[in-house]
Amino acid sequence: MAPLKIRELQKKLGYKFKVRKHLVRALTHPTFSEEERKKKVDPRECPHQQAYSTLGDAVLKTGLILLLMDKKKKTKGDITISKADLENNLKLAVVGKRLQLLENELILHTIKNQKKLEEASEKICADTVEAIIAAIFIDSKYSMKKTQKCIQKIFAQELAELEKLP
Repeated sequence: MAPLKIRELQKKLGYKFKVRKHLVRALTHPTFSEEERKKKVDPRECPHQQAYSTLGDAVLKTGLILLLMDKKKKTKGDITISKADLENNLKLAVVGKRLQLLENELILHTIKNQKKLEEASEKICADTVEAIIAAIFIDSKYSMKKTQKCIQKIFAQELAELEKLP
């Protein structure tokens, strides 16, 4: 991963990683991890993003609920509907594309076939966004406040659109 691209990503996230391995794990797709493990010469364990993606999903839900409450969403129904719209895979893929995760070759993967990569890009981006959120949460020593600021920054366009709705 190119250091300049990592710096650009961190700027877009509003967070500079203290322990780089958290970001690297968030950006490591299971296909890459599997290939590294199966190498005949110098195989290595390379933790991938799946556990981070699971954690990131939960942290994202919490962060979005807090942000929606700050935006004066008063009822459980209002919060639930808005949160569901913000956290669905289509929206997460849009955020991933805005972060240029695939375009800047930030995601470590081994999908060589361009057609298969295009077909999988939505899920890859969505999972990676969740994994990045978990990485921020872990790297910040589980600071929900710091993580919430990053969620607010990377979802700024989507949150602004919500404010326009009646």
